[in-house]
Amino acid sequence: MHIFNELSHINKSSLALGFFDGLHLGHKVVIKNAVNVAKLNDTKSCIITFKEHPSTVLSQNTMYMILTLDERLEIFEKLGIDNVFLLDFNSLSHISANDYLDKILYKYFSPIAITTGFNHNFGYNKTGNDDLLRACQGKYGYKYYEVPPFVVENEIVSCSTIRNKLSIGDFYTANKLLGYNFFIQGCVIEGDKIASKLGFPSANIVYPEDKIKIPNGVYYVIVQINGKEYNGVLNYGYSPTVNNEKIKTEVHIIDFNENIYGKNIKISFITKIRNQMKFSSPDKLKYQLQRDVAFTEIYKHFINGNMNFFGKKLYL
Repeated sequence: MHIFNELSHINKSSLALGFFDGLHLGHKVVIKNAVNVAKLNDTKSCIITFKEHPSTVLSQNTMYMILTLDERLEIFEKLGIDNVFLLDFNSLSHISANDYLDKILYKYFSPIAITTGFNHNFGYNKTGNDDLLRACQGKYGYKYYEVPPFVVENEIVSCSTIRNKLSIGDFYTANKLLGYNFFIQGCVIEGDKIASKLGFPSANIVYPEDKIKIPNGVYYVIVQINGKEYNGVLNYGYSPTVNNEKIKTEVHIIDFNENIYGKNIKISFITKIRNQMKFSSPDKLKYQLQRDVAFTEIYKHFINGNMNFFGKKLYL
């Protein structure tokens, strides 16, 4: 896969248009269609996207991402894309929809096909849409493919919906809409070792600055280290029992005792176990941590169904 930071001529391309944050179920169909059309016509597939989320440029407010840029690029490559164009949105934000289609897409790519999601907009004030792309097929000689909305768990799959679910800690729904488990990655650093003194050694990482923030709490996670997966209990937020006012991301990796300082790990979120709590003694904190670990064992055995546990309905 080739990555371009500026426009370059690649004629007769099969284009996929979008920012593709999250690369959810709908996004993947858009990209796979562009790849398949390119293969059928012996040409190249190209993603036209941006380095920064358009909303960040337009509103001047930071937009936290579901995936980092590097994570998006890695998935693009796995999906078989030939070329990715990371354009500067600010320099293109004042171009009309018609000019964008004529002077950017047609001039540089002479596309044989353009694929978008059902809610894709482009051009100044978002005046370009599926209607314009459909109407201009004959003029520019491309075939337009619009991927209809996906509905999962009675929710339309969209980045805004997924962000909302992640922001309230609803990983069950968010992961269903994404088609994979929301994750973070980072290098293991030294912590205060308080959990280790209680018999629950933990790996600390810095929560990625540009990732969407999750609620403070304790979570059941899957930790990937050197290609292997382990169950884990992750604490995100403050440490109220020891009055630590610094937000931490620390994970106890179950049945694992190797030294992994300086190694990169991937942490996938499965479900929230509980809110953060302040305990009156280290022994009570230790007892709760034992219960948290036990929860992961229960959850993974019933992850494909529902159960009634101690009178409470768990959606697993």
